[in-house]
Amino acid sequence: MIELSTIRDLVAIFGVIAGFSYYVLTVRTSQKNQQMQLETRQSQLFMQLFQYHIDKDRWKDRWMLTEMQWDDYDDFTRKYDSSVNIENFAQRYNQWYFWEGMGLLLSKGLVDKEMIYHLLGGGFGVLSSWDKFGPVIKEMRVQLDQSELLFWFEYLANEMMRMTEERGTPWKPVKNLGILIRE
Repeated sequence: MIELSTIRDLVAIFGVIAGFSYYVLTVRTSQKNQQMQLETRQSQLFMQLFQYHIDKDRWKDRWMLTEMQWDDYDDFTRKYDSSVNIENFAQRYNQWYFWEGMGLLLSKGLVDKEMIYHLLGGGFGVLSSWDKFGPVIKEMRVQLDQSELLFWFEYLANEMMRMTEERGTPWKPVKNLGILIRE
């Protein structure tokens, strides 16, 4: 016959098992909820970036920036320095710091690299922008003694370039961007 102490031990064991099972289920549910919250926040962030990226006025500014022409850094500053052309300066820095922010978020893993790649059309926008303005920004770093000026913009461009190469569709500069709109 089963002794009372054995029954008491079995009840204690089942109680521990039930408590442990409840704890495991609670932790798993909590992890799932945290993951869903993270995905929701990332989706919200992505949509905010997307809305900003597709803004009509932003596209106009981008287009005006693609039309800029200069021979060297000195020519660039004569035509487009903030003391000479404040409107262009504002448009340029608006775009550059959008790329800067995207690069920083990407570097910290706060946005998904694939989502950013697809948002940027395979990196076309950032790569075109870096191709055009990268040499100017690098010279600005020297002239202003700011070695990290727009570092995350360059990081973003490098990451997008790496992704295009990994996909076997390396990016090439488009010299006549007008063909995208004017045909």
